[in-house]
Amino acid sequence: MRQVLLALLPGIGVLLWLQGLGILLNLAWASLGALGGEALSLKLRQRPIRPALSDTSALVSAWLLALCLPPQLPAYVPLLGGLFAIIVAKQLYGGLGHNLFNPAMAGYAFVLLAFPLELTRWPT
Repeated sequence: MRQVLLALLPGIGVLLWLQGLGILLNLAWASLGALGGEALSLKLRQRPIRPALSDTSALVSAWLLALCLPPQLPAYVPLLGGLFAIIVAKQLYGGLGHNLFNPAMAGYAFVLLAFPLELTRWPT
């Protein structure tokens, strides 16, 4: 998973150049939501938290979600998307490897349905 995060860095660099620093905020908020959702879900399921967070699978989902979102979003949109991606699309089905859907794209579908107007505000 760390190699996937490294592979995303050139694309993040291009997005920074084309769309500005808003992408970093999306990455931060989606990461916070995903990691928080993972920790909360594991705590409620009475599973060990540290091994799941250190495998960085939640971060991969958060970054993939954040890179699909417009850079000028309110902070709560990527945060809720990250929470939904991990809690509903990943942990509800049993965790890593047991999910029916890609958590990042499930999070995107959630924010698209919940905040359709915000997701149409791409910079020109």
